[in-house]
Amino acid sequence: MQEYILRAAYERATAVEVKVLEPFRASMARSADAFEAEPGACDPSPEQRAAEQQAWAGFGPRERGRAA
Repeated sequence: MQEYILRAAYERATAVEVKVLEPFRASMARSADAFEAEPGACDPSPEQRAAEQQAWAGFGPRERGRAA
């Protein structure tokens, strides 16, 4: 009887695990596909980088604060 109860508990736990992990794995696959679709979409061009550096330089020297 004890073996039956333990087996049933194990099967239920693994069923819950599978039910939770399958959508998670599918979500990870979709995310990976999205990142692989356009790898250069997030990387700014050299012109954009130069414009950003020039904009930051317009603010003057940055002060470094102390961490709490």
